[in-house]
Amino acid sequence: MKTRSFFIMALLCLIFSTGWAQSQPLKTKISLKVNNATLPQVLQSIQQKYAIRFSYLNNDLPPKNRISAEIEDKTLAEVLDVLLANTTVGYLEKNGQVIIKKGLPKSLPKASTLSKLPLPTSNTPVKPTPKPTTTPVETKPEPTPKIPETSVTPPSSSIADEPYSTKDTLATQSSTDSNTERTTVTIKTVKTVAFDEDSLEIKPFHLGIIYPISTNGTRANEYVNRVSAHLLVGTAAGSQGVEFAGVGNIDKKYVRGFQFSGYFSIIGNRDKLTPITDSAIDRYSLQGGQFAGFLNIAGGNSSGVQFAGFLNVSRNITGVQGAGFMNIARDVKGAQLSGFLNKARYVHGTQLGFINVADSINGVPIGFLSFVKHGGYHHAEVYAADDFNVNLAYKIGVPKFYTIFALGAELDDKKRWGYGAGFGSEWTLYKRLHLNTDVVSYYVVEKSYEKFPDGLFEDYELNMLNKFRLLGTIQLANHLSLFGGPTFNVMVSEYQEPGETEVGSTFPKHTFYNKTNFFDTNVKMWIGFNAGIRF
Repeated sequence: MKTRSFFIMALLCLIFSTGWAQSQPLKTKISLKVNNATLPQVLQSIQQKYAIRFSYLNNDLPPKNRISAEIEDKTLAEVLDVLLANTTVGYLEKNGQVIIKKGLPKSLPKASTLSKLPLPTSNTPVKPTPKPTTTPVETKPEPTPKIPETSVTPPSSSIADEPYSTKDTLATQSSTDSNTERTTVTIKTVKTVAFDEDSLEIKPFHLGIIYPISTNGTRANEYVNRVSAHLLVGTAAGSQGVEFAGVGNIDKKYVRGFQFSGYFSIIGNRDKLTPITDSAIDRYSLQGGQFAGFLNIAGGNSSGVQFAGFLNVSRNITGVQGAGFMNIARDVKGAQLSGFLNKARYVHGTQLGFINVADSINGVPIGFLSFVKHGGYHHAEVYAADDFNVNLAYKIGVPKFYTIFALGAELDDKKRWGYGAGFGSEWTLYKRLHLNTDVVSYYVVEKSYEKFPDGLFEDYELNMLNKFRLLGTIQLANHLSLFGGPTFNVMVSEYQEPGETEVGSTFPKHTFYNKTNFFDTNVKMWIGFNAGIRF
């Protein structure tokens, strides 16, 4: 009998102690400092620091507000009362965890329930009122015991009509007098940043065929996945690891990792994202790599790599953007590499493609045509030389690297003509004094320009005039300069005059080197000159 009574008492004690332990989370004292965080982030920080378990649905929590809070030694219940004041959710303890859900009860913030108590006005001790007596004997009044009180100072701001919004910051300060021990909670207004997207839940993996046939089902666009693989098309809110798809990947908000797809990869705009972790503060829609056989699109900023067989599109790119055909971005820090076209507003780095287009660039565009609106290099030249008597050239790009398109004609002898292209750089020596270093290669047409277009579309023989020009430039006005200097010329030719046995063009007149190798290729070298006007 005694043994049975002992076990019953022990069981009751266990039940009581368990219930007491489970009732502790809301009484836990919280000290926490958060800045510009979402409600899920605040709850996550509390959970990590105090091992308090929360249960809630992301869709139930306010999606558009961020919170900055400095919380010092307040119970979790007091903190939740303020954080949830202007929401439709309440909280409840059950089985050792705190459930946050619509329809659950919650208390008014103490700032509201105790606002009618007198606020401390000075540190002067309050004189106690003596008790009336019926005898003339003077008696000393009994001292008033110290009574703990809590009062609230409402915010002195334009939102005083809603002082307990999640827009507010919790802070604590204490003031004590000889009769009353009072703790004042001050609510200060801070700036709230509104976001259009919900906070996101991270899933360790996501497998499927095509939406909604996947492990995340119809809610696939509400989750961020660490590893995702799809037979056809995969869709998610974001990725923090690796994504594979046979046809395409679609992420509504961001990717931090790598995407691989056979056809396309599309990412939304990270700027409207409420990140799930405190460390996710970088405003990138792509942070890592994006690889597709045809098309990559990043609606926000990109940090890392974009590679596509055809087209890459991103707002801002920090890293490398590479495509077989075209790259399009607003601002680029790094490199744009394409087989045909690169287009950007501002480039801090390099553009490498057949055609490069930019409003302004701090770096070098390398291509057949580079159009730079502000700070670009656009010059036309008319000049004379020792080989082609009359020459026209157009230079386009930037001073550090421009491409050259040239046309020349011989006015006497056989009246040969030629056309060519090259590249060069301009170096500033002193104010209006510059130095140009150019490399130009001409194809020399041995027939007279008077018979044009004879020789233009005929089978070509090797007959190239290659020039390195070292030109000093004097700037006479903003759009006018004179230039001149020596040239080093190399003529490489397999041309043979009709009826002649020697191989090589007779275009060069004064050479210091003239040899024909075993492959019937003649090489001539000489020093010449160029002089002219640049517009």
